[in-house]
Amino acid sequence: MTIRTAQLTDIPVLVKLEQLCNPAPWSTAQLTNSISAPQPIWVVDLPEHGIVTMLVWQKIPNEAEIHLLDTHPAHRRQGYAQQLLNHLFQIVQAETIDRILLEVRSSNMGAIKLYKRNGFENCGLRKSYYQNGEDAIIMEKRC
Repeated sequence: MTIRTAQLTDIPVLVKLEQLCNPAPWSTAQLTNSISAPQPIWVVDLPEHGIVTMLVWQKIPNEAEIHLLDTHPAHRRQGYAQQLLNHLFQIVQAETIDRILLEVRSSNMGAIKLYKRNGFENCGLRKSYYQNGEDAIIMEKRC
């Protein structure tokens, strides 16, 4: 397993991964712009399977925000998302970041459990936030 920074050549794979994981997936342009951002997209790249997990995040003054944490359905619950979260925690520990924020679909119990195991707590709710009318739970982890 390798954790690495995504490259522009990875965009087709990242788009497919996002389409598998998200009912309202980010576009090719959004993912391309994220690769060019100051904070890189990190991926878990398995020699025998290719990219199976990606993390898109952004640093804002004193905060970090997780935008996407996608794991291919065939590779869930194998620790790959945890590895990317650990990588992020190491980075923010060295920065002046007070908290990490994210939004998660209220129905995404697997992700909610992962975030809670990692010290994230509910701190708000965005009613009907997603295109299908589903609520978003806002979670934060104090650093």
